[in-house]
Amino acid sequence: MARLSRKQAKEMIEAYLVQHPDASFSEIGNLLGVSKQRAHQILKLVKGADTSLTDRELVILRYVAMGNTNKEISKTLNLDEQTIKNKVSVILAKLNANNRAHAVALAMQRRIISLEELKPAKTASK
Repeated sequence: MARLSRKQAKEMIEAYLVQHPDASFSEIGNLLGVSKQRAHQILKLVKGADTSLTDRELVILRYVAMGNTNKEISKTLNLDEQTIKNKVSVILAKLNANNRAHAVALAMQRRIISLEELKPAKTASK
């Protein structure tokens, strides 16, 4: 199955929920061809659950805004790189962003983060 846009996924879920209002995350995941966890994230967004960023997500978003890679963030926060990837995906979904740069731009527009609190990422010495 081709990857769906957020809009397409939302439309599919909304149509499915009309007929199956008590659908499980597994059922939604099967419908979209995604994991149960990803279906849960999408379903929360569709149903209008609280989409404010957690403290941990804000920290990660700040590191993203400073130009750090997932690997660099994982080392700094002493977390697995896959955990960071998952958190970044959640951040993108909550902000309805297309990519990392878009997430940072939206967060700055919405005054979730500001330039004053950001420091440049460490770059490797040549």
